[in-house]
Amino acid sequence: MLHEQTDARSIPFERWWNVRDLGGLPTRDGRTTRHGVLVRAASPGYATAADIDRARRLGLTTFVDLRMPGHAPDWRDAAPDVTTVEADLVGSLSPPREEISAEQLLRILLAAGRGEVARAVDTIGRLALESPPVVFHCHTGKDRTGLVAIVLLSLASVPEAAIVADYVASNPGFLEMRAALTAEPGVEFMAGAPAAIRGPVSEDAAEEALRFLEECGGVEAYLESGGLTAAEIERAASLLR
Repeated sequence: MLHEQTDARSIPFERWWNVRDLGGLPTRDGRTTRHGVLVRAASPGYATAADIDRARRLGLTTFVDLRMPGHAPDWRDAAPDVTTVEADLVGSLSPPREEISAEQLLRILLAAGRGEVARAVDTIGRLALESPPVVFHCHTGKDRTGLVAIVLLSLASVPEAAIVADYVASNPGFLEMRAALTAEPGVEFMAGAPAAIRGPVSEDAAEEALRFLEECGGVEAYLESGGLTAAEIERAASLLR
């Protein structure tokens, strides 16, 4: 199972990138976040047969998919032992009228998608209590996944520096994923995606997101403004403690 892994938070696979346990990070009260509860990742849709077998052995069979509906089916659709819940983070949002920078991206998503972010956090919290570990993912595991990780780690009282470090830790996996997929004939990586998300993520983007949460009165107040009750917020906050 997942808790039997080494202390390294990154969980290696052949063709499943950016798989990383949110456990093992420092908290402001001197403790560390719990291992084996929440895992962030890129889409598992490119996984090899060996990857799928390894995921099952590690108990990675409960997923929250942050992507918009309509993506290609993958191995999970025919797997009776796998649960996948969709929690589209951006599909209901109006596209920006002008090009935005990568540094602005998370602030804009947090501001426009309060309800979507709150519902995603609540879905992850509910599933993680019922059937941990829960894997939450988008396509490359860096932008939408990174935003949700920022919110969850903030709830767990992880210091800002550690949250930012976790956010940019997705860059090597993203670059590996891009190199692997663009090497295949006929594959156009992230076709049609806004320029703000086509490249690696930056510390500035994470810091801007954290500033926005602070401007909202803190992460709890932000989630309350997105429709969560105090009990639902506490449930999500307790996951990594």
